[in-house]
Order: sequence, then C-alpha cells, then structure tokens
Amino acid sequence: MQSAIKNDIKKTKREPAKRIDYIMLITVILLVIIGVLMIFSASSVQASYEYNDSTKFLRSQLQFAAIGFVFMYIASKVNYKIYKDYVFIIYIFNIILLILTLSPLGVSVAGAKRWLNVGFKFQTSEFSKFACIVTTAYFINLNKYTMHKLKSVIIPIGFLILNCALIYVQPSFSAMSIILMVGLIMIFVGGMSVKFMLISAVPFGVGIITLMMKQQYRMARLMSFLDPFKDTSGRDWQISNSIYAMASGGLFGVGFGKSTQKYFYISQPQNDFIFAVIAEEFGFLMSVLLIFIYVFLIFRIFRLFVDTKDTFGKMLVCGIGLQLGLQTIMNIGVATSTLPNTGIGLPFISYGGTSIIMFLSMTGVLLNISRYRVSKRKKEVVK
Repeated sequence: MQSAIKNDIKKTKREPAKRIDYIMLITVILLVIIGVLMIFSASSVQASYEYNDSTKFLRSQLQFAAIGFVFMYIASKVNYKIYKDYVFIIYIFNIILLILTLSPLGVSVAGAKRWLNVGFKFQTSEFSKFACIVTTAYFINLNKYTMHKLKSVIIPIGFLILNCALIYVQPSFSAMSIILMVGLIMIFVGGMSVKFMLISAVPFGVGIITLMMKQQYRMARLMSFLDPFKDTSGRDWQISNSIYAMASGGLFGVGFGKSTQKYFYISQPQNDFIFAVIAEEFGFLMSVLLIFIYVFLIFRIFRLFVDTKDTFGKMLVCGIGLQLGLQTIMNIGVATSTLPNTGIGLPFISYGGTSIIMFLSMTGVLLNISRYRVSKRKKEVVK
C-alpha cells in the first residue's frame, strides 16, 4: 500500500492532476463580477460628464476582463515550468518595455510616463510585477541550497533594483515599492538569513524614505495620512471624502448606484478609491464580506503554496500571493486612511485594463500550478 502511494507521489512530478483549484477560480470570477458592477456604478457620473456615455468605463472593463480570461485560460494550460526556461527573455522584454515607456513612445498622463500605446494604454509596471516574480523565483530555485549565503541573494536583488529604478523615474513610486517588497519577502521566504534581512532592511528603508521625501506631493500624502481633515478643500480632499463616503454607508449602505461622493467628491472613484464607493453603497457589513473574500482567496493561495513541492512553483505561488495580498491591503488601507495614499488599484475590482489582464493571467499560472500539487496532509495525488 505504501509503495503504491509513493509511486503516485512520484508520478505527480511528471504528470499533472486532472483538476485545477475550482474554488480559487470561482472566487476570482466573483471578484471580477463585483468589480464590473462597481465600476459601472462608481464611474457612471464621470463617464457621462467626460464622454457623454455613462457606460464608457463599464464597456472598456468588460473588454479587458474578456481578454484577461482568455489569457487566464491559456496560462492555466501552459506548464508553469516553461517560465523557468524563458526567464531571461521575460525579464529583458520587461526592461525593454520600461525603457520604451520613458521614450517618446510612452504616453504621458498628468506628468507621468507609465503607459505605452498598443491600441490601448498598456501600463508597463503591471507586467513588471509578474516578470520580477518569475525572475526572483528562478534565482531562489537555482540557489535553493545556498540562499543563506550573501552571494546567492545579491543577484536577484540586483535584478529587482534595476527594474525598480526604471519604474521610479516614470515616476511610479507605489508600483516600485510593492515590487521591491514582494521580491524581498520572496527572497526571505526562499531562505535568506534573518541577519542579511535585517542588515538590508536599513539601507532599503533609508532609501525609500529618501526617495519619498524628494517629491513634495509624496510628503503631502504623508501629511494627509497623519491628519486627513486639516485641509479638506486642498491636500486632504481625496482621503477626507473617502472617509465621508464610508461613514455615509453605515451598516447596510445607501443602495447600489446611489453614492453621492462619486459626484466629483472622490477623484477617479472607479479606480484607487472604489472601495470607498462600495462601502457607501453597500455599507460596513458588505465591505467586511468583500475583505473576507480576499482573505479566503489568499488562504487558497497559501494552501497551494504549502501543497506545491517544486521550489520554482512554490515561489511563483508565494510571489503572486504576496502581490495580490499586499496590493489589496495597500488599496483598502489608503481608502480607510490606515495607510498613506499610494495610488494603487484594488485587484480584480478597480478599473484598469493592464491590471485586470495581468492579475487574471497570474491567476491562470496559479491554476496551472494547482494541477501539479500534492497534498502532504493526505499523502495522495490531488485529482
């Protein structure tokens, strides 16, 4: 009997199980549906004013979501180990995209060059999130027995710094920060010693603070976080109205589509502050339920992390889970004024073509990895 179980476990290293994690898939689809509905509600006023079409953002997001699901399906069918074989092509392609963004081919919006025009505005830092996860996972897998040594962590950190430097000059401080955090935590989880982690935390922390202080608007965001009601008609306008929106929702909300703060009191309500509109229209209880859905999704990803035995696959799961979790925490933290304003979207829900395409694509990678998982608790192939 034990011999048969061992043979089954060995077999899974060569052959995938027959089913993906459908619970994870259903959870992601639910979040996308919530996002589409809330984008329509949150953006209808602005879309009517700017484009004379209340469904402008809704139709765009539906198109992007459809493309994202196609990419998710393809990624769920492609063996995740192929990314290991093409890791340098992925990374170099990512660097080329970032450089092109800074060239005349880049699209400038509000003084920032973060997009390329490829028929639609493609935000290159969104692809960087995946490219850096793959690259970091590759080096952790390559040096899995020596990650406690400094020479094994210097190279992946160097790749991260080069990528983040190109994103910083766009400028996109929030994207740079979250990519750096995800990469460093992956390296730590991959085996970096606590001593090296503590030593590196000092220069990285000082560097982040220094970069933040170099721009006046970043310091203004920090001051707004410390006192969100000091200048409600100026510096604190966004965050104070976000808080007003959530307070107006009470326990059960004012009803779908009945938000008042979306009437130009919140800037881009379909994007960075969409959680505030959700809280206003559906109330505290539904907001908590939405947070629970995200927590449940992270739990499913954590289970996949535990059940994945291949180091490269395990670190891909770790990186994608960290990206999703940290970005969710940062977005909701900003909307509730528990974190300084970072200008980052809520995964699967906020408006943004590149974001939803990349998050759905990364979900496809997770689904593919789930086909190869082996449950250590049950000691049997997951079929």
